[in-house]
Amino acid sequence: MAIRYESGSTYFPGYETSDSVIEYLEPDEIARRCLKNRRELVLLDDPTVMAVAKILAERVRKPDAWIRAAVTTLDRFAREVCDGDLASALAAGQKDALTAEMLMQKYLFLHEDLTSVQISSLFFGPKLWWTINGVNVPWSSTYTEGKRSHIANSAKGDFDPKARLLMLSLIGTGLTFEEVVSLKAENAGSLDAEGNLVPNLHSDPLALEFDTEDGKRITFLGEEARAALVYLLPERQMKPGDLLFADKEEIQRLKEIADKRGQSIIETVSDVNVTLCKTVGDFFKIWGIPGSNFFKENGIERQN
Repeated sequence: MAIRYESGSTYFPGYETSDSVIEYLEPDEIARRCLKNRRELVLLDDPTVMAVAKILAERVRKPDAWIRAAVTTLDRFAREVCDGDLASALAAGQKDALTAEMLMQKYLFLHEDLTSVQISSLFFGPKLWWTINGVNVPWSSTYTEGKRSHIANSAKGDFDPKARLLMLSLIGTGLTFEEVVSLKAENAGSLDAEGNLVPNLHSDPLALEFDTEDGKRITFLGEEARAALVYLLPERQMKPGDLLFADKEEIQRLKEIADKRGQSIIETVSDVNVTLCKTVGDFFKIWGIPGSNFFKENGIERQN
């Protein structure tokens, strides 16, 4: 079945690049295109890996980044834990799911010095691969939370946690603000073997399902945003039909806070850029254009 595939455009607040190209391609063709010229492309010859890529191609609106993330992390898992033999590992896991969990624990042990964000990224491909190929592995976090970086926060870490969550939810998901604030608790969870959503707010990775003109699609919440969401769960006590990222009466207030912080960040970055450019310009006004003083500084007579 051919799927709508969009490529060629990237949106940033305030401007848009070249027009996107819409094509209708088979899922396996989309998967191979997403990994074109990459070493990991050969993994798609394994039908169990292609199964993961095809589900992402079918279910994600713009699957390129997620297919690359899934296949490249699965490649690392295969090399570091499975001795490059995914087929044998899968056969053992299908026979006894505990074997799959033990391999995941070994993978975790190898990278216990990493942050939770890095570990979550490493487990993205393997969790999808086990699940889609019929092995039930837990999607909940199995690692200890390390010290968190202050992304979308203040230096003191005291920025409004609800506004912070709303801002983080827009990073990497490909969702618009309107799509984010319309998502409900029942729209978040893990995936089953067919790529269907299984509601579970504690899932890691956390899949988000939303409506489009082409039907229901999914994306995945970034680890920083997922952790921020989990932090607020005890306070909000959400029911399945409640909005996921903010209560309806708070959305406008949080949007104003986020807009103000976003504008402040843009102004700060602009000031830094101006200062750097001016400093470089002033340096070369004194020193001269690059290479102009090479002969003089090295005591060499310049030959015309």
